[in-house]
Amino acid sequence: MKEKFKEISFDNPQLHLFSLSWPIFIDLAMHFITILINTWMVSMISIRAVAELNVGGQVFQLGFTLFNFVNVGVCVCCAQALGNGNRNLVRRIFHMSFGLNIIWGLAIFFCAFFGSSLICDVMNIPVDIYEVSNNYLKLFSFVFLAEALNLCCGAILRAHGRTRDPMVVNILMNFLTVLGNYCLLFGNFGFPQMGIYGAAVSTVFFRYVCVGLILYLVLKRTRIHLIFGYVFDFKKKVLSQIFSISLPGAGENLLWMLQFLFMTSVVGTFGTLPLATHGIYGQMCGLILLFSLSIALGTEILVARYIGAKKFSLANKQLLHSVKIGIIITGILAVNIPIWLGQTLFSLFTEDPAVISMAKNIFYISVIMEGGRILNIIIINSLRAVGDTIFPVVMAVASMWGISVPVGLFLGVYLEMGLLGVWIGFCADECIRGILMLVRWRKKAWVKSAAAYYRKNYMKKKTLKLKA
Repeated sequence: MKEKFKEISFDNPQLHLFSLSWPIFIDLAMHFITILINTWMVSMISIRAVAELNVGGQVFQLGFTLFNFVNVGVCVCCAQALGNGNRNLVRRIFHMSFGLNIIWGLAIFFCAFFGSSLICDVMNIPVDIYEVSNNYLKLFSFVFLAEALNLCCGAILRAHGRTRDPMVVNILMNFLTVLGNYCLLFGNFGFPQMGIYGAAVSTVFFRYVCVGLILYLVLKRTRIHLIFGYVFDFKKKVLSQIFSISLPGAGENLLWMLQFLFMTSVVGTFGTLPLATHGIYGQMCGLILLFSLSIALGTEILVARYIGAKKFSLANKQLLHSVKIGIIITGILAVNIPIWLGQTLFSLFTEDPAVISMAKNIFYISVIMEGGRILNIIIINSLRAVGDTIFPVVMAVASMWGISVPVGLFLGVYLEMGLLGVWIGFCADECIRGILMLVRWRKKAWVKSAAAYYRKNYMKKKTLKLKA
């Protein structure tokens, strides 16, 4: 059966960056808002309940990062194959991505479910909220298989330029989650009042409902027949190509998340209020991160298409254009945090003056931190798309664990600056790495890696065929 692929024209980089990025922003916001919604609705019960929810939210973010271990590589390799016109490779990536995500989703579920007590111990959850946090994590862990498949489908659709479909599905999913929370969290419409456990049940159930919908859209948009016999038929060449992108990329993201979880465990020793403040503030910063990440993923798709078509100069032009846009948007958002955005968002979760006072000084750190983070996110994603994947990982190890963690511990614990000291450490890491990434791209140190990557994956005549 003849397949139809929606090709992206490169005549107007600015227009197509926008058309790709704005649905990605809303799509990512919907994933992020799942935890934000739960936190906001649970905060209506008490600030203690927010702290109980924190461990589940942190592990969900870790799971999101781990699932991108596969799906970042899937999206980039699929976009490169489309740019190169290699449709057989597209079909292979399509099938293998489902097999990989099923295995990965089940693995994370088992780790979270059976290791919930260990996770709570490692994160130094206070004794007074330990039992509820542990039980919530066990129940919430059922979401991970659905999340893996959701992200897999989203990656395939984005690579095909269909960024609006995941957006629509995840808007619907969050609407249903809010409705479910309203019923189960507070016991409305005759449903049992389950407290924070109700938020977990609602999130898990509607996640699986929406997986069915997004899978239908993937099959319809790509016009590829899903052949179950090929889902677990892993080919070494295709696995190598996917993992050459995803392993270093996920490694860098995983290092950041582990660093954040480690410092969260340090914050846990400060008490329940600092832990709740840290959780809320981390989610607030995630709102700004969404703007950066949506531009970065839109850029990554375009750059990957250019690399597949061997148009290196256009890839360079696109990245520099995206960085300018990202800095402007993030700068406007970051400057407004200390003025009105920060306290307004915090007031959605709590009116506790101690929590707001603790967060107030951290607002000013974001003005500096977000400038460095936008450079990191956009440039690292594009380095991954061109095959230059090792440098970001090396710098992540050196900067996160050589700068962020030591600075955070020294200021937060030794100098007793508490939460403020921890966030100064995060800021130092983002700024230093951001500058180094920009220097590497401007010097075009990535061109050699991009040329070698193209020769390895797209200059051989032999292709892996798959009957559709």
